[in-house]
Amino acid sequence: MKMKKILLPIVLVLLMLQSCTTKKEMLYLQDLDMYSNSNLNYASPKIQPNDILKIDIGDINPVVAAPFNVNPASTNGQTSVEMMKLSGYLVTPQGNIMMPILNEVKVGGLTPANAEIKIKERLINEGYLINPTVQVRVLNNKFTILGEVNAPGVISFSEESISLLDAIGLAKDLTYSAIRKDIKLIREVDGKRLVYHIDLTTASWMSNPNFRIRQNDVIVVEPNKLKVNSGGLIKDPIQVLGITASLLAVILLIVK
Repeated sequence: MKMKKILLPIVLVLLMLQSCTTKKEMLYLQDLDMYSNSNLNYASPKIQPNDILKIDIGDINPVVAAPFNVNPASTNGQTSVEMMKLSGYLVTPQGNIMMPILNEVKVGGLTPANAEIKIKERLINEGYLINPTVQVRVLNNKFTILGEVNAPGVISFSEESISLLDAIGLAKDLTYSAIRKDIKLIREVDGKRLVYHIDLTTASWMSNPNFRIRQNDVIVVEPNKLKVNSGGLIKDPIQVLGITASLLAVILLIVK
């Protein structure tokens, strides 16, 4: 009887801890309704050193535009992204690319849209084309995600930028041991390293354009204290609490 009195409060505490952890630390965007109909803000990423660019130049007369284009080899009429990367324009540490006829063009620090304008102006002002079309696209967009996700690693994406939730989805979601209130986003901008801290349990960050994932971003998801203290042996702390509570409940029944 004495053991029952001791074990019963322990079981209740464990069940309460399991419930509290699930609601306060596990759920995403708990106040999402508060930010419904909020404005979306986008910021176009800037071209960085080591980016690989695909640049297409067109004209009413394709023949006069042809010398300005680099055409990658194709297989069965289709060109793979990897082949385009090999023939693309690599941005130097100084932010320059080397184009046919135009030679050196500085694009580092520009958005792809601004790079298009700059190349178009040079083609017109230097008398090469009268009314050209220019398209600039970054081919090697990727981000790195490390820590408490189900599929960590380097992940490629084809869009100009993606949301943080998209990135987590590509990494097969966070593990149960992940700290959702302090996701670290590391980014290099203009030679400086910036670190952002994001709380996924609230939706307050979603309208901030800085929190969209860009080329070369690094996302770090830290483990909670339970996993750290266990040396990583505990994969699912909520499940451990549930099993412990269940075992103590069985012991109570046996004692009774």
